Amino acid sequence: MSLKTLKDYDILGRVGEFYLRVDGDKMLKSRFPHKGVIKLQKNQVFTSKADMNIWSEFKTVRTGKPAVVHLTLYLREKDHLKKDQTIAKEEIEIKLPSKTQYIILQDPKEQTKAKLRIQATRTRY
Repeated sequence: MSLKTLKDYDILGRVGEFYLRVDGDKMLKSRFPHKGVIKLQKNQVFTSKADMNIWSEFKTVRTGKPAVVHLTLYLREKDHLKKDQTIAKEEIEIKLPSKTQYIILQDPKEQTKAKLRIQATRTRY
């Protein structure tokens, strides 16, 4: 995952506090980072050094039957004085199993971008 911003989202002009949220089927939700935020100033880039897991789900798939996972990704900026602002939102569909793919989640003005890797592998138990 990498996150880059060209805009200053903070009211006082210091740093923007970002986090990612993923909504799955029914009540399954996830947030990254689990506690806290990713703090970025204008023109700053955050790149993960290790593989970070934003969403994880085990799904039983019968042989010969198609399986699809629907997720909604949100990139949000946390503000202390008002409700958290949604920078970007995208609904994705992952067909199981699938090859590794990359998604760029960005705002309409292309000033803040998050590049995410999606990997859906087959596991037998």
